Amino acid sequence: MDMWTRKIIAASLTAPVYAFVLACGVVVWEQAGAGIFDTLNGVLLLTAAYLTVSFPVLVTYGVVTSMLSDALSRRAPDRFSAYVTFGLHIGFGLVMLWLGAGAAVLFWIIDRQLQRKRRRIGSKQALTSFAVPVGVVLSAVGIVYVIDVVEDVVRRLYG
Repeated sequence: MDMWTRKIIAASLTAPVYAFVLACGVVVWEQAGAGIFDTLNGVLLLTAAYLTVSFPVLVTYGVVTSMLSDALSRRAPDRFSAYVTFGLHIGFGLVMLWLGAGAAVLFWIIDRQLQRKRRRIGSKQALTSFAVPVGVVLSAVGIVYVIDVVEDVVRRLYG
């Protein structure tokens, strides 16, 4: 597997997971007593918003800094290379404070799992992986729309 394709796929998988976790944390923290539909709408809309903002950052800054950290870790002894890349991922992530550090840790975990798989993945699969974040955004917005339509119909029917 080419390192570029692995990093792009890792970014495509990291962005939706991290956006969802971040949205859940914010909504649960802010809307403790809200109803189920309000909470679900909040989580889905924030996931879409966070994903729309974070995905381009992960694909550009995240992939480049991850490549750099892998290149720098090659200079360390083999038994320390994982620790070096982990530390460098956190260091590069801290540029964007705790939000970036959390995404960097998740990126590192997903990248390491992909690296362990050792499957042959080409550039076509890396480009196809962009469908994951796009699909998550479209699904989240679509579900919110359907929930709003159902709530509106119920309100009109039952007052």
